[in-house]
Amino acid sequence: MSSTTLAQGVYLNVPRADWNLFQELVRKFGWEAESREEMLDKFLRTRPDAMDLTETDIMNEVKAVRYKK
Repeated sequence: MSSTTLAQGVYLNVPRADWNLFQELVRKFGWEAESREEMLDKFLRTRPDAMDLTETDIMNEVKAVRYKK
């Protein structure tokens, strides 16, 4: 896909039996496709292992969002 092409993200439910056929179509068109599990794994790998937040920090954030302080 060229950098000048605008991409539209979509979510499709493809039967497991047709996944290989769909992957072939994706490859032929030069698109990108990944399963929900692959997207979740990628997201989890990019998250920090440890957060430097205390319970008080978390509660303050929750209250700020909930009560818009």
